[in-house]
Amino acid sequence: MTEQDTQQDEAYMRSMGERLALLLAAADMPDDVKEAFAAMIPQMNAEQLGKLMKGLEARIPSGEDQEAARLAEAVQKVQEQHETAVKASEEKAMGALNHIEDLLKAEEN
Repeated sequence: MTEQDTQQDEAYMRSMGERLALLLAAADMPDDVKEAFAAMIPQMNAEQLGKLMKGLEARIPSGEDQEAARLAEAVQKVQEQHETAVKASEEKAMGALNHIEDLLKAEEN
């Protein structure tokens, strides 16, 4: 193995390590699970690392997933605002009805 081969291997391993770190950081899983994977990585062989990387890639939310989550959050916020407005309108209407009822009772007496 030449020095150039060694340098290429080191560069490849470094890029794989960086990619693995990014995948692990971006994966949608609890931090303690990420830490457990990170602790096991030094003992893994190339095949196991490849499988781990594929599994982590599957756990990264896609842009569509993130957009759907933002949309759902926006819809929920609008729904909450609507419910608050409806409740305020109902309370105002009940207050007006109670006032009218009091006026009618006062006239009866």
